This record gives sequence, C-alpha cells and structure tokens, in this order.
Amino acid sequence: MLKRLASFLITMWLVVTLTFIFIRCLPGSPFNSDKMVHPQILSNLNTKYGLDKPFHEQYLRYMQNLVKGDLGISMIYKNRSVSSIIKRAFPVSLDLGIRAVLLAAFVGLLLGLISALFTNKAQDHIISAITMISVSLPGFVVGTLLQYLLCYRLSVLIYNITKVRFNIFPNTGWEGFRSTVVPTIALAAGVMGIVAKMLRSSLKDVMNQDYIVMSRAKGLNKREVVFRHALKNALLPLLSISGPLVSSIIMGSFVIENIFSIPGLGRYFVSSVQDKDYTMVLGLSVFSVFIVVLINTLTDILYAIVDPRVRIEPKDRLGA
Repeated sequence: MLKRLASFLITMWLVVTLTFIFIRCLPGSPFNSDKMVHPQILSNLNTKYGLDKPFHEQYLRYMQNLVKGDLGISMIYKNRSVSSIIKRAFPVSLDLGIRAVLLAAFVGLLLGLISALFTNKAQDHIISAITMISVSLPGFVVGTLLQYLLCYRLSVLIYNITKVRFNIFPNTGWEGFRSTVVPTIALAAGVMGIVAKMLRSSLKDVMNQDYIVMSRAKGLNKREVVFRHALKNALLPLLSISGPLVSSIIMGSFVIENIFSIPGLGRYFVSSVQDKDYTMVLGLSVFSVFIVVLINTLTDILYAIVDPRVRIEPKDRLGA
C-alpha cells in the first residue's frame, strides 16, 4: 500500500505538471480571443488570475492551492469554482458510467459464455462478428449510428404505422429513463466486446486444464463443468483488467456526452480546452486521474482477496 501511495503521488504530480506546461504552450490566452476587449480590462483579468506572474510562480501557486484542496476558479464560467462544477456535473457522468458498466458486464459475460459453450458453431461465429464490430468502431461512430437508428428511424417507423409522432428514445438530454438508454448502449458497446472476447478466450484455456479434463472424465457434462469448475477461474483475468475498463467507461464518456448533449463532465472538459480555461483543464485532469488511480487500486486489492497467490512475494515462492 505504501508503494501504491507513492506511485499515486508521483502520477498526480506528473499529470499536474505536464498539463500545466502543455495548456500554456497553446497560442493565446483565455481572455484575448475577443479583440474587442479593452487592453486595461485584459490586464486586470491577467492580474486577477495571476497570469501576469512568471511561469514558475504560477506553477508554485497552483501547487500550493492544490495541496489545500483548492482547484481554483474557472476563467470562463464567471464566479464559479472548479470544485462546484465537478460537484454538479460528475454525478451525471457517474450515473451514465455505472449504467454502462452494468450493461457491458452483463451482456459481455453472457455473450462470452455462449460463445465458449458453442465453440466453432454458428452461435460462436455470430457473437465473434458482433464483438469484433463493437470493439473496432469508435465511440462517436457507435453513438451517431445508434442516434440515427434508435432515435430517428425508429420514430419514423412508428409514425408510418400508427400516424402518431412519438420518440421512444430522445435524441439528446438526460431526463427520465428513456433518454438514458441509447447513450448507455453507445458507451458500453466497446467494453462489452472486450469482455466477451476475453471470457471466451479465458474459458477455452481453462477448459484444457488437467482438473477440467478429470471432471469430464468423471461423467460431468460440459455445462456442469463450466458453471461449477471453470467459470470462476476464467473470470480472474477479467477481474485483473476490470479497473482500467471501469475507469475508462466512467471517465471516458466525454464524446458520448457531447453527442447526446448530456450535462456531465465531458461538456466542460471539451469546452475548457477550446476556451483555454487553464484552471478548469487542470482541475478536471487532476480529478480524472484521481478517479482512475482509485479504481485501479481498489481492483488490485479485490484481485488479491479473490486470488491470494498474487500476495506471495518472489522470495517466498523461492523459499517454498
């Protein structure tokens, strides 16, 4: 845990430092995009946010505030702190992320299990094609296609049949269950394919182990062997990558949120980069890295609980 804490602190410092440097390498500043701004007003704004100070003084000042838990005030959203914006927008991104994680886990495990049970049969080939497509297509392509098919074409089909205009799934927004279905599917599609492919591959490897062959020799059919003996061990590789997958879903929904106009962190992240809102970019980067590292650490701890072998030190193995 001490090693992980040290790694966490180093990671956070590197992210803050590199982001601080890169965002200031962009041409222009948050306040000179409008040529109609009076030079005196521009000077006052730079003084207010400390942009008139030398680079190293700006960096040290930000790091001192960050240690105190102060992420700063947005340079674009007037009189709004970065922390207040995160507090308001992150629950929406978290809600979307949790829905996508649950959907991806359920559908991915189901497809992977069916594919492993019917290896080299029609079901296996169909599922392999589906998972390959879901993994290959970028999120913005999946989101746009689903928006067209489920939000637009489906409503047109309903109108042609019933002559009633009714959108089952709204194009945009985040109000009510119906508006959450399509963005959840779009966000979960890629991870669902990864889970299905990994479970299929892992189950195939486990099914060739000696204890599985012995179970089959004792008269157990394939389904009994899979559910009673093989599935638990086949899930361990999935558990080891669940941290990066979950964090990528929860914090990687920026494109989907912009496509469906969801009021989550994605909108602020994109707009802050475009507007060169230094404090917003830094604050969102720090928060995102914190969430990712936290999820990965919890996953490692859970994996050590499920599989105690990972807690054995190399010297203990040599001694044994």
